[in-house]
Amino acid sequence: MGAESRRSRGRHNWRAWLSEFAATAILLLVMVTLFRGLFGADSVLARVLPSQEGRLVADAMVSGTTVGLLIVSPFGRRSGGHMNPAVSLAFWLMGALPGRDAAAYAASQLAGSVAGVAVGRLVWGEQTAHPAVGFATIRASAHIPWVAVFTSEAATTALMLAAVTFVAARPRLALWLPTVAGSVIAALILLVGRWMGGSFNPARQFGPELFSHDLAWLWVYLLAPLVGGGLFGLVRRRLPHAPALPSSLPPVPRAGSPAVTGQAAP
Repeated sequence: MGAESRRSRGRHNWRAWLSEFAATAILLLVMVTLFRGLFGADSVLARVLPSQEGRLVADAMVSGTTVGLLIVSPFGRRSGGHMNPAVSLAFWLMGALPGRDAAAYAASQLAGSVAGVAVGRLVWGEQTAHPAVGFATIRASAHIPWVAVFTSEAATTALMLAAVTFVAARPRLALWLPTVAGSVIAALILLVGRWMGGSFNPARQFGPELFSHDLAWLWVYLLAPLVGGGLFGLVRRRLPHAPALPSSLPPVPRAGSPAVTGQAAP
């Protein structure tokens, strides 16, 4: 019985890891497609939204909506819909995700990031490499020091985790997790995106940076969310009355079951 249970758990882990890969790949494909529309030459969307503010709003709305939909998708239901190594790190530190799965999630997310950008490159061609599109690479405003960007990325990651764990740990609120996660991500992009880039997800930046061959800021956008997520996870784990988080590897919901994942977003 024990051996059978371990084999079943191993099969489930593989499905969860692959789901993280697929969900992150879809997220990055959407981002490349969005940036192609917002900044590509001869784009109708670029003409409709000529201002920086309008494009930032579009970025925030599409990013938040995509994350929310992926959380309730079969991929998100199977794995918890992290799509973000900083989230997986935090859940591991909070005792809600085994270390083996946290490492596999992170690897799957980074690989999915590269795959999603690669598919976007195949779909949209050379336009994705145009400097204005940059494979959906995020950049801080000119003259913003790296310390400010690092601090912003760490703080917004922790803030995002505070919101999603507050909801995820309370069964009566968990149904609203996809909406809360997507809304918080959209709000944070609107809050800091114009000046700091607004990634708070190493996987969101990893694939675009690799394809653009412009790696000067990659370490900031990789490390800062991990620092923010790690610190949040350590602090929350030590809170005496923090409600327990649900299992990070829930079974795939059956038909007709509520669309509740009990997990965090990217």
